[in-house]
Amino acid sequence: MKRILYILLLAMGMATVAPMASVVDNRIAAVYAVDAKAKAKAAREKEKAKAAKDREKAKAKAAKDREKKKKEQAKAAAQKQKAREKAKAQQAKAKAKPASSRQTAKSSKSAVPAKNTLTAAEEKAQYMAQVAAIDKANAKAEAYNTRDITHRLGFWGQVGYSNLFTSRIAFDENAGTGFRNSDKGFVGGGLGLGYQLRYKQMLMTVGAEFNFYNSVMGISNQPNGHLTRSFRIAQYPTMIYSYDFARMDDKLIGGFVQVPVLFGMELKNLPLFWQAGLKVGMGVMSQSTISGNVTTDITDEELINNLSQMYKHSLVENHDFTRPASSFKMGLNLAASAEIGVNLDQWINASPRIRASVFADYGFLNSLSYAPAPGAQDIPSQMMVSQNPIDFPTNSALATTSAAGAVVNPFLVGAKIAVWFDLPRHEKPMQEYPKAPTPRMGVYMYDEASASALGGVAVEIANTETGKSMHKNTNRQGLLQGRFAPGEYRISASKNGYYPSDTILHTVEVFDFDTLRLPLKRIPAPIVYTLCMNIYDIETREPIEATARLTALNDSVVLYAAQSSDDGFIETPLTAGDYIAHLSAQGYMSQDDTIRFVRDTADLYMQHIKEGIKVKIENLFFATNKTVILPTSEQAMSDLASFLLENPSVTIHITGHTDAVGSDEANQILSEGRANAVRNDLITRGVAPERMTAEGKGEREHVADNDTEEGRQLNRRVEFTITSTGDEDIEQVF
Repeated sequence: MKRILYILLLAMGMATVAPMASVVDNRIAAVYAVDAKAKAKAAREKEKAKAAKDREKAKAKAAKDREKKKKEQAKAAAQKQKAREKAKAQQAKAKAKPASSRQTAKSSKSAVPAKNTLTAAEEKAQYMAQVAAIDKANAKAEAYNTRDITHRLGFWGQVGYSNLFTSRIAFDENAGTGFRNSDKGFVGGGLGLGYQLRYKQMLMTVGAEFNFYNSVMGISNQPNGHLTRSFRIAQYPTMIYSYDFARMDDKLIGGFVQVPVLFGMELKNLPLFWQAGLKVGMGVMSQSTISGNVTTDITDEELINNLSQMYKHSLVENHDFTRPASSFKMGLNLAASAEIGVNLDQWINASPRIRASVFADYGFLNSLSYAPAPGAQDIPSQMMVSQNPIDFPTNSALATTSAAGAVVNPFLVGAKIAVWFDLPRHEKPMQEYPKAPTPRMGVYMYDEASASALGGVAVEIANTETGKSMHKNTNRQGLLQGRFAPGEYRISASKNGYYPSDTILHTVEVFDFDTLRLPLKRIPAPIVYTLCMNIYDIETREPIEATARLTALNDSVVLYAAQSSDDGFIETPLTAGDYIAHLSAQGYMSQDDTIRFVRDTADLYMQHIKEGIKVKIENLFFATNKTVILPTSEQAMSDLASFLLENPSVTIHITGHTDAVGSDEANQILSEGRANAVRNDLITRGVAPERMTAEGKGEREHVADNDTEEGRQLNRRVEFTITSTGDEDIEQVF
């Protein structure tokens, strides 16, 4: 009985508690539902705030662009006004000229086609003709300016051993006429002034110089080197007068003014040079001085001893004498010359060129130009004129009959120092090239299906390096034309009722004239399907709540936006096509996934934010081979800055990478510069510097093949790695 009572009481308690538990569960579920709605509302409010902020930025940018366009239009109007005023002034000037001058100007102007009427081929031919003419003139000027030729002026001095070699002196020992001669040299030298031409390694030297020669000619008629003469006096038939010249010398000095003509060479790898040639000269001075020692005595057959030491009778012993100086005539001299020396430039720090050399000059023609006067005698015969043995009239041995057929050859050998000054080079100016005509480019838009021309197509042409763009519509014939500087351009087109064209890259070359034919595909009537997307954590494979925004491929206009349920499921109507799903969730890295949708369910995965996650910064563009961030990167940099500012506990490490084009050192410098450029840009946007580090890794960590342009484009990137989250939940907005 007690057991039955206990069972009844337990049943009654269960009946009472169950409804209460159900109510509690319902209340808890309601609380969770309210919390989920609050979160969804907060997310929607945040998305609206961000969209409003983006719209404000777009408005500010549009206002700035309009202001810039107004300034450009004002500048263009001012230039046009200036051009009109200049044209009016020229017309007024032309009217003031005589009719004949205007007619001549008109005919000459009509002979040259107007620049605007030239075709691209004619424009190129005209420019290339100008360039060819300038190339030819500049080639001549460069050949003239770079020719290996030097003009020099200089002077030199030389000193050494000299001699006037004398030969063919008449001597007859049996007849007692004439005399022997012996030559002894002495110090000689000279000074010169000249011009030298150096062509490559060859040398030519001409100029004028004065050389003087010293020589001593010994005179004798005896084997012992004495000059003797004996004779009888008619009134004293037993007496014999004897003259004995133990030493009789004729000191000769000659001076020549001559013109050297020398040819030679500078050695290529050694500081040596040599020259050889001829020197043509004329004697301008000559001097002869006879000196000696004489002993005179008288032998008488009736006397035991000879008579000597009787000055009254001119009987002297060992009497030194020197005759007064006289001259003899020196004429034409043709000498062979050679020298070899060393350039002292590399050892002596001086602006002129200094040359030291040894030389030798030998006159191989007879330089003596002297004919004895009628009745002249030789030296021994002249000694009979007077009883004074040194009172003979001739003061030069080369002025006697014995020297009538004599030959004199000047000789000079010694050391030479020359100083040369390079004359200034006259260089021909190089002509400047005219500015090349700006290349032309045309765009033709047509319907892909009917191939008919499409007018009113909005075409954007943007320079990939400078970021400058031009917006222009095609005419009724589907054409637009313009001139563009050489470079790479992005070209895209759009028209209502047609799919936007895929952006293409086109390189404009010098003198290029190319019409790009771009088709547009008509948008068919849409067929709406249902897109189902499941969003999971990539590591745990658990569903997550996320926000998904769908945009068309290559477009930023949001087509659909939805918040997934707690099981990560999103369902939305959508037409077939290619789309980009922009996913964002609290604590996860945002990402863009490309979806090719027909009728399908897409499973998408997101990466939870944590330390060590590496992210590539998409849509970040730099100028070619530079560290300048282009304006087209504004959205990427703004999103990254917003992410860091809204998550102050996150620190990152920025890494720059390049492709393999260029040297390792240059790529390393470029990668470091781009990483630091991103860091500096974030600092200017308010991110604390201590939260970011930067480095460059050059071409070392490539992710694709560097042999293709597509691979190199993937390798050129900037990434950041999350180094710390501060153990806090991350509000993902990047």
